[in-house]
Amino acid sequence: MFTTFHRATAFAFACAIGAAAPDLSATAATSALRAWNYALQSDQSGLPNRALAQIRGEGGSSLWFSCTKVSGEDEPPQVAVAATVMQKAYLGPSDYRGRSTVYWLDDRPPEVAHWIYRDRYGQLRGENEVMDFVASLATAQTLIVELANFRLEPQSVKFALDPVETHAVVERFSKDCRSIATAKN
Repeated sequence: MFTTFHRATAFAFACAIGAAAPDLSATAATSALRAWNYALQSDQSGLPNRALAQIRGEGGSSLWFSCTKVSGEDEPPQVAVAATVMQKAYLGPSDYRGRSTVYWLDDRPPEVAHWIYRDRYGQLRGENEVMDFVASLATAQTLIVELANFRLEPQSVKFALDPVETHAVVERFSKDCRSIATAKN
């Protein structure tokens, strides 16, 4: 039996990889910046209910941010926020606590967070953790995320960022996520 947390987590991931949104172009306002892709989807009443940002990295990898309103059966709507790195190499599953994942922004000291792993992606969850991660990208030119496969061997993925463009995406994602959280049903 899925709890609301598990439904929100599963739905956030599905949104991050696009599986829950069959055709964002039909129901969302999309914009393509030079490197970032961004979509804001609204519900039938015109209220925002999903924001997605995506940038491609080296070797076919991609970084996704998702902010999605999730409604439970008898519970008030909640917002699920996630940062997901997808890559070609198989990573295998982690337990519910995740694996320690190291990331670097430019020449700043490395940071460590626990990311949940499934198949070919690692995902940072939790509104505060994700929004702090997103905010830290605002001025960065380079992001390197060192995922760990099921043998705990490092799998590094690199993202080249344009600070002006990334700052605009960070501001828009933060604003849209606040709007999604405060939208009345």
